[in-house]
Amino acid sequence: MVKIPSSGSAALNPDLNWSQVQETILMLGIVVAQVRHAMEDSSASLNTLANSFSATAAHIEAFKEALLEVGQQLPAEINVEARVAEINEQNIKSVMAFQFYDRLSQRLEHVCGTVSALAELVADRQAMFIPSEWLKLQERIRSQYTMEQEKMLFDAILKGVPINEAIELAGSVKLANTSSKYDDIELF
Repeated sequence: MVKIPSSGSAALNPDLNWSQVQETILMLGIVVAQVRHAMEDSSASLNTLANSFSATAAHIEAFKEALLEVGQQLPAEINVEARVAEINEQNIKSVMAFQFYDRLSQRLEHVCGTVSALAELVADRQAMFIPSEWLKLQERIRSQYTMEQEKMLFDAILKGVPINEAIELAGSVKLANTSSKYDDIELF
């Protein structure tokens, strides 16, 4: 986490101790705080939705079992099994669509780590001028990435590839497919 200078910003009333480095660190701290705050807010909503989908799936299965117990009294055109299967498939597709949030959260957490590590290096007035320290920072940041897309984006940008092209390149990496039976829905 970005270590915020305790004196805060002096940009409004600069004195002899004023430093653009301190102001940069404060701004990086704001970025990390905003990203983390947004992630915490959205995480609570996502958890509510995920729990709701799980409960719905359980209720659907219980409803199907109850209907099948009295199945001989139901008209054949109702086709309980097929309708429940359709509902379950839609429910599963919805849960799978939430995987985007897991990838987003993971990426945003890595952004926070990157910004924090950058702030740490910039705060060290000696290390910030040593190329090998920047190389260590780059290696540290890349080692924290878990998705191949992140690594490709990082490597491309370090090689000087324009951001739009690097994003396109990283976007061409396909995510692992789930099985056709949706048995292995897994959030990252």
